[in-house]
Amino acid sequence: MQIGEKIKNYRKTAGLTQEQVADYLDVSTPAVNKWEKGNTYPDISLLPALARLLKIDMNELFSFREELTEKEIGQFVNELSEVSLDSFIKAFEMGKNKIKEYPHCDSLIYSIATVLNAALTLSDIDDEKKLECNNVIVEWLEQTAESPDEKVRISSIFMLAAKYIQMEKYKEANIFLDKIPDTVIDATIMKTNVLAHQEGTDVAAFFLEGKLMQTVTNIQNYLYKLIEMEEEIGNHCKAEEIAEITEHMVSFFGLWDYGKVVPYLLIAVYRKDVEKCIQLIKEVLMESQKPWKMVESPLYYRYADTVQGKSFSGVGNNFVRALATEIENKEEYEFLKGNKELEAIFAQYLK
Repeated sequence: MQIGEKIKNYRKTAGLTQEQVADYLDVSTPAVNKWEKGNTYPDISLLPALARLLKIDMNELFSFREELTEKEIGQFVNELSEVSLDSFIKAFEMGKNKIKEYPHCDSLIYSIATVLNAALTLSDIDDEKKLECNNVIVEWLEQTAESPDEKVRISSIFMLAAKYIQMEKYKEANIFLDKIPDTVIDATIMKTNVLAHQEGTDVAAFFLEGKLMQTVTNIQNYLYKLIEMEEEIGNHCKAEEIAEITEHMVSFFGLWDYGKVVPYLLIAVYRKDVEKCIQLIKEVLMESQKPWKMVESPLYYRYADTVQGKSFSGVGNNFVRALATEIENKEEYEFLKGNKELEAIFAQYLK
């Protein structure tokens, strides 16, 4: 919010006219009018008196607790991501404290929620604490889902819908899905072109690598879901064909190799094939322990050196815990519960 708009809003809250402000500060009424329109700014020597008149402090007048720049948010998010690799709880407290400091900065709150939501999935905290943290993240997203910033608002709505689906709260999910515009223009190529002209081809390519990673990961998840749906309605041949396509996609797009195994594991789970499931779980756990060498791919070698890239390639142990928790808690894995061989496999990886 610009300082002129601040002056106008707080002046009206205080019940003052422009003339009264001008008289108090010994300036002309047109000068105050120009401040409020953003055409000019008050002299720096007038600011303490102006803040006293409006009954606010200088921090409020300058929106010190309102907004951060994109660069400041990016720096904090990178630091938060680094901390989350070592300790989710420390990262969560760090994010929560930052939001207390800047409770109206929607872009910051959404960015923190995004990082912590991803870290929460792979964290090793107990279920009760995980639920508590998840509820706080949902509260943050519900706040930013009302943001005047369209990008933050739509992104928050989409993420909330995804979380409610994950929580099996389908009525709430549908409410947010209905708020997502039918057509959201993807400005990635335009943004890339602008970056290329302003900051150079290498910076633009780095930006595009990150976008490509997000897009390809989304497509991978779409294929996983298609496999599940084909199995659910009995189209077993189609499910197997999609599994083969997914396996090839992982190779073509330089994704983490464990993704080649997941499609076949999904099929085995739907068919309740215990022997096949155990064999594939062994494979997926073995592959999850091998670092994802993104730097070797021509598609992501710039992106690989970012905090996000490093976190993508270093979550093997957390993946094991997440998979073990999923098998233990989800109904579709009921047929595997109590299997001694499977328990021994996880014990080996979780020791």
